[in-house]
Amino acid sequence: MKYLTLKDAVFLTITSIIGGGIFVLSPLTYLIAGKCAIYGWILVLMISMVLVLPFAYATTKITKSGGPYKYVMRIFGKKVGTIFAYTLWFAGVTAISAVVSFFSIIFNIYFNFEYVGIVLVIFLTLLIINGVKVVGNFLRIFGTLTVITLLFIIFSNKFDLSVFDAKVNLFKVLVTSYFGLWTMTGWEGISIPSEAFKNPERDIGYGLIIGTFIIGILYLLYTLVVISSNITYSELGDVIGALIGNNSLIWVCILLIIGGCVFSWLFSLGWMPYALSHDKIFIPKFSDAFVKLRKGIPTNGVLLNSFIIATLSIYPSKTLVDLGMFLTLISYFVLYLSVFKEKVSAFKIKFVSLLAAVITLLIIAFRVYLLFNGK
Repeated sequence: MKYLTLKDAVFLTITSIIGGGIFVLSPLTYLIAGKCAIYGWILVLMISMVLVLPFAYATTKITKSGGPYKYVMRIFGKKVGTIFAYTLWFAGVTAISAVVSFFSIIFNIYFNFEYVGIVLVIFLTLLIINGVKVVGNFLRIFGTLTVITLLFIIFSNKFDLSVFDAKVNLFKVLVTSYFGLWTMTGWEGISIPSEAFKNPERDIGYGLIIGTFIIGILYLLYTLVVISSNITYSELGDVIGALIGNNSLIWVCILLIIGGCVFSWLFSLGWMPYALSHDKIFIPKFSDAFVKLRKGIPTNGVLLNSFIIATLSIYPSKTLVDLGMFLTLISYFVLYLSVFKEKVSAFKIKFVSLLAAVITLLIIAFRVYLLFNGK
């Protein structure tokens, strides 16, 4: 049942990528780099547009659900494709579990309900299994609310353009870009549910590019507001407190943004067991239970992912983010190599994919460096 369009692909990109991370990482990069953090976020936008292009290209070669792993399997074979598929799936599950955990942190600013994250997952799952038309409608609602909320926060504050006079510190700019890129990953989530789109080869690719550019601009403007505030942050509570203050409307809007991110990923990841079962690389005894769609939705796949995510969300969000981000970067690196290796791809996309692979490898190396230095 193909229902989603280019507009839905843009909204799915926005809601899949914009979660709670920007509200924390933007102020924290300001704490690390000072005013020159703005240059780091400009670099984030530029790098993101490079990294998304091979994804957009790969989607033009994919018509069945499963996203990038289908492409990797075609280039490197079934064994590598299978390892890639499970790595990508587990990366997505751990990353979105961290988002659910962060939802609980924000919610409990005003309340004290330990299991609110699990309730959120159950509620959103019930919405998704009502059908792909319901999913499409809520993607538009969550996407619109996400953009409006960020614009409201941005334009209800003042800009200090003198931040662009700050002296550039290359190391601080690179550190800012590294953490900023955490908030820009998630392109695989848009390409996984290909069979839900009317024209996946066109809609998903253009949706990825348009959505990523919109997100990059919103992040850049939001960071400009944060830096212009001249507030000093020391802990996560300070960041959240300064952002929300006594404005319960902002609190509600942030919860809706995070909820929209969880909604998008629950929908997208639900297609992984479906695709793996069709390719006969899922657990043999259970694969038959995941090959059918109900109202255009892989219901059993959604239920399985919801259970895993609800379970993992009880663990510390930092641990989940670190693990999910590392696995995601490894997966991206393999995809970029796949695009580069494809014999029929043009020179331009080969060059971009090679550049993306090098950038991703440098990010991984930088993360390992920080790890061994106790950061």
